[in-house]
Amino acid sequence: MEFKLIATYDNYMLANMTMGLLTENGIKCQLKDEHIVTVDPLLNPAVGGIKLLVEENDFEAAVALMKEAENDYLKDITCPRCKSNSLVVEEKTNNPTDFWGKLKNQVLFGQPSTYSKGYRCTNCKKYFEELPPSF
Repeated sequence: MEFKLIATYDNYMLANMTMGLLTENGIKCQLKDEHIVTVDPLLNPAVGGIKLLVEENDFEAAVALMKEAENDYLKDITCPRCKSNSLVVEEKTNNPTDFWGKLKNQVLFGQPSTYSKGYRCTNCKKYFEELPPSF
């Protein structure tokens, strides 16, 4: 069996909840480096976090299931600014094709391309780097 990285976490609870969701839906998956990060959280940056790996055959189904679960969760989150339930995910990949762009990313971030994820309220257009509290 070949496994493929689908997500990394710095929180073992979220990693296990996601793995439970996937396993419950018949997707073969496993966690890597969970025990290292759990025993000593200061090692998290050194090992690259807790890695969630899924079998290659189940990768597309796992991505779709995780996105569906996130979108369902977002329906319950209220925007702190306008009090509406209209948050959506915004994902950006910076994959420069020129030498200087790749070099900049390599020097600043340690990799030639970068990925960022945030949340935007479609009602008031406010952008959040992290999800606002759900209470």
